[in-house]
Amino acid sequence: MVNNWFVGAAFGGNDSQAERFLRDGVWEIRTPTEAEAAQVRSMRPGERIAIKATFVQKHNLPFDGRGRSVSVMRLKARGVITHNPDDGERVLVEWEPDFKPRDWYFYTYRSTIWQVTAGQDMADQLIAFAFDDQPQDLHWYRNETSWAEQFGDNAAEAPRRFWIEKTIASNRPDRLSGEHALGRALWSPQRSRNDRNIYANMLEVRPGDVVFHLVDNQAITGVSVAESAADKAFVGLAGSDWADQPAYRVALADYHPLEPPLSREAFLEAEPFASELKELAESGAKGLFYNSRRGLNQGAYLTEATPTLRSILNRAYVELTGRNLPYADEHRAPERDYDEEVTPYTLDDALAELFLDRGEAEDILLLWHAKRNIVLQGPPGVGKSFAAHRLAYALMGVEDRDRVGFVQFHQSYSYEDFVEGFRPAEHGFELRPGKFVEFCRRAEADPTRVYVFIIDEINRGNLSRIMGELMLLIEPDKRDPRWAMPLASGKVPFHVPPNVHVMGLMNTADRSLAVVDYALRRRFAFVSLAPNLTSPHFDRHLEVLGVGDEVRRTLRARVGELNDEIVGDAVNLGPGFAIGHSFFCAGPSAGEHDRDWYRRVVRTELAPLLREYWFDAPDKAESWSARLLAAA
Repeated sequence: MVNNWFVGAAFGGNDSQAERFLRDGVWEIRTPTEAEAAQVRSMRPGERIAIKATFVQKHNLPFDGRGRSVSVMRLKARGVITHNPDDGERVLVEWEPDFKPRDWYFYTYRSTIWQVTAGQDMADQLIAFAFDDQPQDLHWYRNETSWAEQFGDNAAEAPRRFWIEKTIASNRPDRLSGEHALGRALWSPQRSRNDRNIYANMLEVRPGDVVFHLVDNQAITGVSVAESAADKAFVGLAGSDWADQPAYRVALADYHPLEPPLSREAFLEAEPFASELKELAESGAKGLFYNSRRGLNQGAYLTEATPTLRSILNRAYVELTGRNLPYADEHRAPERDYDEEVTPYTLDDALAELFLDRGEAEDILLLWHAKRNIVLQGPPGVGKSFAAHRLAYALMGVEDRDRVGFVQFHQSYSYEDFVEGFRPAEHGFELRPGKFVEFCRRAEADPTRVYVFIIDEINRGNLSRIMGELMLLIEPDKRDPRWAMPLASGKVPFHVPPNVHVMGLMNTADRSLAVVDYALRRRFAFVSLAPNLTSPHFDRHLEVLGVGDEVRRTLRARVGELNDEIVGDAVNLGPGFAIGHSFFCAGPSAGEHDRDWYRRVVRTELAPLLREYWFDAPDKAESWSARLLAAA
């Protein structure tokens, strides 16, 4: 079996060592894990190696990305391994001197070391691209099952987005007439005077998007439709404050003046709209053109109008004129996509850390994508919390902790904590959003990216009291602004956006809990995780941690027999009480012998659990504890 190696060259994030590696004829890794060191030792002279950098790209793709981001792996260098000193940190390499970097799309891997072996379609194509200069078959990849829904020939176009241009037109001839006038174009510098990237939304505009024009900080005076994407070669107009500077320009068409205009007072001061906008700003919505004091934000030239914001503005216009705003009946808008520097996270990355079969993990992600709400249930120690975060990153396609929310339910957890409620403030009480509503407001303002909300111990809280009307709004077919409703205490209509995926975690061995509410079962798909003590991946994990063959065999055999007993006890226990692998995942402490480690885990973690399981049969619990410890 001949291996091909794709390796990173960054020490600590952006500290690239590629130039030094090429100069010194070496590749190395700093402070490798045990698993990484084992991979380096397995590299053999004659095997091919390439330096890679993975990131996510949205613009300037060699195919129509439909406004979506795609994983990219840039090959920076390639060569042949000439010597392995067997130190687990470096190999000597004869690098190809004239190699020109090339970009490979879709099938990528973010870990520092990626071992690729021929024999599978994607691997064969990657090897041919990297080392034999074959082109990538982008049509095949776009239409492959993993990517066809977003990039395939039959993929749906990204829904139109809605924007608010906040511009000054008075005393600006370019905005009053000509090809760059209001309603004929958006244009802005590429960077602010202090070099901030506050105009990045210009690059997000696509043909067909709708633009509302807020003019001279006074009123929304008209609506246009984008005719093109941003022209990045545009130069700031002579006579303007940004003359001769790099700029963006988006051509507009179908300008529709509002008669009468929607004045600032009609939505930022008139009730109930002023209170609703204040509540929206305070509840976690980001990137608004105004702030919680209902003043206009400086520098907010082009901001996204989320469905909730559009609903408030439209109702204000109906109140003023009796008519809807143009395009008010269009609801769906996608979110901002990844920055190009973000490192992708794939299912392979998740499987490298989990003890799940690929088929099982793929089924979970497919079910989660379709149902939007799932519950991971299982006995103690199967790694539900750890798996939840790794599956969340795989679903999102990137390890972005800012887009993962987390709470733990308990008997005292309330609607006010989760949804909204009044909290003490300086001058009495103020309505404050709960964690889930705040999270959803952020997700709504970023609609093309997936957000994940994890609820630990979901069955320990009083679900009807905690969730209230959310039991309706989280349903997959209710994830639409048309189902928005004011919450119990607030005025702003709320809906759960379609890009929010919810995962509950449930311990099936908790005797203190009643049967799960049927209403929850109807809205969530349930996935059971079982112990994976016999997984080859788990065995390799223990081996890397320094657990010897004999102790690993003892662990598998004895805990496996115990689990057979627990599962077979259908009256008192059953599969939901089996002993999970996570009890053993930490491995021995420094200087601790593997036998002593195994006995410690049994004495301090498994034996107390068995006494709880067989509380009415203490002799049985002690007998099994003794069997686990016998001659270990």
